[in-house]
Amino acid sequence: MIREQYQASYNLLKQHLKDIDEKKATFQPDTSNNNIKWQLGHIILLNDFLIFETINGEKALAQPAAKYFLWGTSPNDFDGGEPSFDELKLLLDNQFDKIFNALEEQLTKTREEPIELKNIDVYMEDFNQSIHFAILHINRHFGQIVLLKSMIDNLD
Repeated sequence: MIREQYQASYNLLKQHLKDIDEKKATFQPDTSNNNIKWQLGHIILLNDFLIFETINGEKALAQPAAKYFLWGTSPNDFDGGEPSFDELKLLLDNQFDKIFNALEEQLTKTREEPIELKNIDVYMEDFNQSIHFAILHINRHFGQIVLLKSMIDNLD
C-alpha cells in the first residue's frame, strides 16, 4: 500500500509541475514565506533524508542543497548556486525511481539516529516510521505548491 501512496503522490505532484517554468516557480507572493521552487527542493531533500538518510553515501543533510531547502530556510537563501527548477524536476523523477526500487528494503532498516520533531511531537526510530511520515510531508508541501500555483495563476 505504501508504494501505491508514493506513486499516487508523485504522479499528482508531477502533473501540477508540468506547466510551471522557472519564472513562475521562483515567484513569491507577498503573503507567502516561500515559493514553488523552494517547496519542491524541500520535498526532494527531506525525502532523501527521511527515506534513505544518505545521498550517494553522504549524509543527506550535509549535501550542498541542504543550505537552500532545509527547515528554516527560504528563497531568501538562494544565491544562484541552487538547482534550477528543471533540475529539481529531474531530481524528483530520479528520486521516485530510487524510492520505488528500494522501498521494501528500507522499511526494514534502523535509522542511524532517531529523528525527533519536538514542535509536532513526532519521534521516528526507524525507516518504517520516517517513510510513513515522508508521505505526509510530501502531501503537505504538495498542497502548498497547488496553493501557490493557484495564487500565481490568479495574478495573471
